[in-house]
Parts: sequence; C-alpha cells; structure tokens
Amino acid sequence: MTQHNTRTHDFAPSTMRPAEAARYVGVSASKLAKLRLPHNRQNGPAFIKLAGCVLYRQSDLDRWLDRNTINGSTRGVAG
Repeated sequence: MTQHNTRTHDFAPSTMRPAEAARYVGVSASKLAKLRLPHNRQNGPAFIKLAGCVLYRQSDLDRWLDRNTINGSTRGVAG
C-alpha cells in the first residue's frame, strides 16, 4: 500500500503557497496578491502559476528581500 504525503502541497520543498510566502517575508497575503497584478509585478517577487495555483520559490522571495534591503550606512550622509 502506498502512503500519500498529507502536506498542504507536494511541490518542491522550497516552494510556498501565498499564505506561507507572506508569513516568510512578513507581509499580508493580500499584499502579495496585489503585487501579482500585471501593473505591480515589477515591484513584487517572482512567482509561478501552475494550473491556476500560485507558488513562490524561497530563492525568489530571498532575492526580492535582498533587492528591497536598504543599507542604513547610506542614510544621512552629508555632502
């Protein structure tokens, strides 16, 4: 008898559904949904749409966080 995995998804272990991805990056799931809209996509993380299912790769979320990291040492530099 074959056992089936009962996880919420059986995709690659580094992929997440929107709610999980939102928790991972610290924003709401609705914010991620807004960033998936065509006119906002350049501001959001890359995502996969497979048979109507939205998935995020952890590596894409990490890259998006890195792109949006502001280095505090550049603030208030007098010229």
